[in-house]
Amino acid sequence: MIDFYRHTKVFLALLLAGTILVSMCGCEFFYSEEELSDILGAEDPSQENAPSDTEDSLFSLAYYTEEALDPFTASSRTNSELLHLCYSGLYAVDSTYASQPVLAEGCEIEGNTVRIHLKSEIRFSDGTEVTAADCVASFDRAAQKDSLWKHCFSYIRSYKALDENTFQVVFHAFYPTQLNLLTIPIVKAQSLNDGGTPVGCGRYRLSSDHGLELLRTDCGLFSGNYDVEKISLLGIADREALIYNFNYGRLKAICVDPSSGADEYRSDSEFVTVPTNRISFLVVNKTNPALANVQFSKGLTYLIDRNDLVSRACGSFATPVWYPLNPVWSKTKEATLNPDIYSIAAATEALSAAGFRLDGEVQTFNGKPVTLRILVNRENKSRVKAAEAIATALRSVGFTAEVVQATWDEYRIAVETLDFDLYLGEINLSSNLDLSALYSLENCNTGLMNDEATERLATLSQDLLTGDVDARTYVNAFQEAMPLIPLYYAQDALAIGMEIDGTFGNSTSELYWGIENWYFS
Repeated sequence: MIDFYRHTKVFLALLLAGTILVSMCGCEFFYSEEELSDILGAEDPSQENAPSDTEDSLFSLAYYTEEALDPFTASSRTNSELLHLCYSGLYAVDSTYASQPVLAEGCEIEGNTVRIHLKSEIRFSDGTEVTAADCVASFDRAAQKDSLWKHCFSYIRSYKALDENTFQVVFHAFYPTQLNLLTIPIVKAQSLNDGGTPVGCGRYRLSSDHGLELLRTDCGLFSGNYDVEKISLLGIADREALIYNFNYGRLKAICVDPSSGADEYRSDSEFVTVPTNRISFLVVNKTNPALANVQFSKGLTYLIDRNDLVSRACGSFATPVWYPLNPVWSKTKEATLNPDIYSIAAATEALSAAGFRLDGEVQTFNGKPVTLRILVNRENKSRVKAAEAIATALRSVGFTAEVVQATWDEYRIAVETLDFDLYLGEINLSSNLDLSALYSLENCNTGLMNDEATERLATLSQDLLTGDVDARTYVNAFQEAMPLIPLYYAQDALAIGMEIDGTFGNSTSELYWGIENWYFS
């Protein structure tokens, strides 16, 4: 069951005006346009295709006008989540990172080969049947250089149609979570060549008959009555316009960056969060003799109070972790790992084993005071706050610690040239839960990544996915190598107007899961 976070915020106008304007009792409430402009300090940003005031267009979502509504190339969170409503894959990923069939009826697995049988009587939004040939064309498009799905094909060796309703995928190596890669949108093959918007198979289809909108489709996958038959779409150009139109009530739900906090969103709204596979971590420069001993990394991982760090850096919109495994994954849960290892005593013991000594209140190594520089990309506010929290923890045990805030280009060069003592990194791991990217020089440059312990850990990562080792065994091996120090897994979030009710947050594949049955309370 997905945990979701309902976040009630302080009324923004209260903070600015200092007067109580309203008591929150569940009633719908909107600012006037003049009041909202004063609060936000901005005029109403330009918009396209604004929803009308008619009853059937009251439900509205945003789309980003600066990129095409293409399921293979849309990179903005706003557009990609919207397109999930129009395009389905063979599988989806549930709240425990297990694959669930969508267009697939089921599959047969033989070695590294997966033969997928399509569900009978499924259709595209134009009424034509979905076939294995459409799957081939969709995979061909997904494998191209401009596609957001191209990373999947580092795991896929080949694919082909066996007959009209059977699609075969051969992986370089198979383990159950490889099916999580098969969320690639399946589109009608002929529509890829006509230069228009691809025809998909989903709950809704894009229509421009009365301004851009989503209209319900009957593709043979989703049955029953829809509370939301039509969704009006509002074109926005930037983040400011997105927040403005949500706060003014023109948009009923929007994708948000949880790390920015809740204060800029309207008070009569809530946040619904879902987990991601995006992990933030701390990397130690092991070419520095004072930091090379794994006991230093162990001391640091015990020293960091991750609950406090997440509260400071992410507004609690993240899950603290001291191991690299996604905490919502079923295998992680089955391992029943200790949820928290924060311990000043254990940290002090490990630092002492690494050769550090306190001279009065100053931490020394070989008799010399130690200064630690923590490198961070200054364009990521969440990570800057995390770096500051880590610096505070280091100072508490006698280190001199400073946070070096760099532009993205400066940060990248400093990581490549090992111009740091510690740096904060982040990676969005593949949905098949492969951890090998964590141990690559590109994502985790310790300067010493080819040691025997790390190579063994990379091998165990694959054994974990195939089921040859369990999560606890893997975590024990990780603690012996400590190639990086995990901090937290981030969460994605929706801001939803309190006038909207329904079931939220039950899928990691899409934030708008269940939207067809949301309703006005």
